[in-house]
Amino acid sequence: MKRRVRKIANFFAFNLLFFALYLNFIHKDESALSGMNQVATTQPAAFSNTTVSVKNTEPQNTKAEQPVSKEENTALKLSIN
Repeated sequence: MKRRVRKIANFFAFNLLFFALYLNFIHKDESALSGMNQVATTQPAAFSNTTVSVKNTEPQNTKAEQPVSKEENTALKLSIN
């Protein structure tokens, strides 16, 4: 009986896995396709004569700027080795 339940559970698990892969890589969403069509009708900036500069107003937060405590540094060294 356990073997039968395990086979059925594996069957549904594999079906769920392949369905998720189908949704991620094969199935095209209707809203995404309509958005792509709108973008495709306009001329991209890379091929036009005008360019638009973009200002980045958000501050950049990198790990290098933040000080690392001794405990975190020790834990990091232990996790690497």
